[in-house]
Amino acid sequence: MSDVSEERPVRVGIALVARDGRYLIRRRPPGSSMAGVWEFPGGKCEPGESFEAATVRECREETGMDVVPRRLRQVITYRYPHAWVEMAYHDCAVEAPAAEPDPASGFRWVAADALPTLAFPPANEPILRQLAREATHADVAGLSTSPPQDAGRRPS
Repeated sequence: MSDVSEERPVRVGIALVARDGRYLIRRRPPGSSMAGVWEFPGGKCEPGESFEAATVRECREETGMDVVPRRLRQVITYRYPHAWVEMAYHDCAVEAPAAEPDPASGFRWVAADALPTLAFPPANEPILRQLAREATHADVAGLSTSPPQDAGRRPS
């Protein structure tokens, strides 16, 4: 008998929450899959739940903030040794512009151009390159005012 989880990927909604050229991320907590690597807010879709609804729900649960999905950026299907996932990345805005993540959540704002220097799960690589490239284009146009942050960089 085959395992149903191997027949279909686990559906995951991910929030790319941006503010002033920075994105909301945290390190995955100890005891979780891929503990210690960085992640965007998001998580598994409940049965019958859309990617967008899961993105909003998971962001609220993880950060304490309500977000508004602006657009579906990309869907990536990736097979890890431990799981097959289908991840829908949504560009999101914080509903209350001055809202901050719950300090206990571990989420923090990090400059887009710093994202590729941090250790994320491998499936995130295309998104990290896109966000960094967009930040570089904004810098060239004089639109970004966020300084790079050094916390949590990969060792050189």
